[in-house]
Amino acid sequence: MEFDLAVQSRLEAQARELHSAKRITEAIEILRRVLAARLDHQGERHFQTINSRSGLARSLRAVHEYGECFVLYAENIRIHSEKLGEEHPQTLRSLSRLANTYYAAGRYEDAKPMFEDIFERRVRVLGGDHPDTLRSRSSLANTLAQLGQFTESAALHEENIGDRVRVLGSDDVRTELSRQRLGQVRQSSKLRKKTLYKLE
Repeated sequence: MEFDLAVQSRLEAQARELHSAKRITEAIEILRRVLAARLDHQGERHFQTINSRSGLARSLRAVHEYGECFVLYAENIRIHSEKLGEEHPQTLRSLSRLANTYYAAGRYEDAKPMFEDIFERRVRVLGGDHPDTLRSRSSLANTLAQLGQFTESAALHEENIGDRVRVLGSDDVRTELSRQRLGQVRQSSKLRKKTLYKLE
């Protein structure tokens, strides 16, 4: 069958609609076909192939097929690193997607050093006030909380609140989300301390 870019784009749009409608398995079937076609006709390094790989990984993550997600995102990281450099924003975005997948899989010990690395690189490349940098700090704070490191997590959330108020405004939804997460971390910390006290 002849390769048609417009057809592939329409199929991907259909898959996104299916994903949004929670018909993930159907979306995955379409995205696999699109990725295979793009690999055959556009090659693994073409930006549309890379985007198709990310789209498939996103849907796979939604149904907890983490193993294949790791492979797909790692492939994108390799290609972005080779084409654009290890500290290019697109490379860091792919790395962040991989770290998010480790987090979603409950592999917090694996996610933590990745989020630390992404945050440090984004500070260098994008600056401390960039929304992606602030998001990275939030992801790291959430990971620390999952590992029971509540004091460190709370400190990062507090920094994020201050920066988001200054950069985005006090009423921004992301600022409010940081406040909510700080409250959750403080509550978790209290519960843990209370539980430890009872055990003693």
